[in-house]
Amino acid sequence: MAKPSVFRFSEVAHRLENLEKGGTFIKPFVNTKISDSMAGGVNFLNDVSVPWNLTCDELIYCHQGTFRLVVDGEDYVLNPGDLMYVPKDNHVTYEADDKCVIFYAAFPVDWKERAGVTHVPGIDPEDMPKTD
Repeated sequence: MAKPSVFRFSEVAHRLENLEKGGTFIKPFVNTKISDSMAGGVNFLNDVSVPWNLTCDELIYCHQGTFRLVVDGEDYVLNPGDLMYVPKDNHVTYEADDKCVIFYAAFPVDWKERAGVTHVPGIDPEDMPKTD
């Protein structure tokens, strides 16, 4: 049986402090190395708009700032404490006008591999799946 894992926001907080306008940073804490079913982590955004084709189901929790998800021209605005569910197969845009911190959970855990995704804006290369 796998044991629980603890992840410290303090380990990545410096990335938020140093995030320039127009930037985004994603730190997956739960991935295929830890789980065989779900993924999750944090996303920092700063005055940015990131279009994306969503190939997995996603839960988004706004921790800090104001986050906006645009789907088919409709804005869904989250403030601290707000949570939303976004079903897969939507073309979305992740947006923030200032610094914002969201937590995400995604299913399935291997959505990047299934979709053939080799680059995600804001994610460090070491957090991407290894390709042969």
